[in-house]
Amino acid sequence: MSSQANFYSRLEARRFAGFQAFTANKAFAVTDAVPDGHVWIIFGLSGYHSVAGAVRIVHFFAIPPGEADRVINPLSDVASPIFLGANNNPPLRAGVLVSVGGSSGLADMQSLNSSSVNGLINFPFFLPERWKILAFIDSNEAVVAGDGVVIDLAYIDVASGECIPDFL
Repeated sequence: MSSQANFYSRLEARRFAGFQAFTANKAFAVTDAVPDGHVWIIFGLSGYHSVAGAVRIVHFFAIPPGEADRVINPLSDVASPIFLGANNNPPLRAGVLVSVGGSSGLADMQSLNSSSVNGLINFPFFLPERWKILAFIDSNEAVVAGDGVVIDLAYIDVASGECIPDFL
């Protein structure tokens, strides 16, 4: 097996589902944190909302350590401390936009009838240890009863001391 094939055979696909029945607050989901001493090389990032028939704009941010420790996927309809706005609206306490940003009418980020949207501007994307990815509903949109967000992630977990191949 070539070194490229061997490296790419390590690709993992995971799904992270936030609470799926928001009614008072905007829906969001967050990934696990990258383990200490590791880097995730992200090749695919997508997300969708769970209410059929509604168009929702979904944004993706990388959340740094410290703040990442405070944001989790809730088990009920709650306001998360990562959001400074009411009802899980931006601005965020901390974060770096990794998806296409802009106005709320941005077609590339519209999830219609639970269709997925691309969460990366460029790939591969390197996510350092203890960082997380957060996906949430745009601030210009109203709360929709029963809404939820799901993140799908394709990545390779690399130890910090491991040599990353030149072909990336």
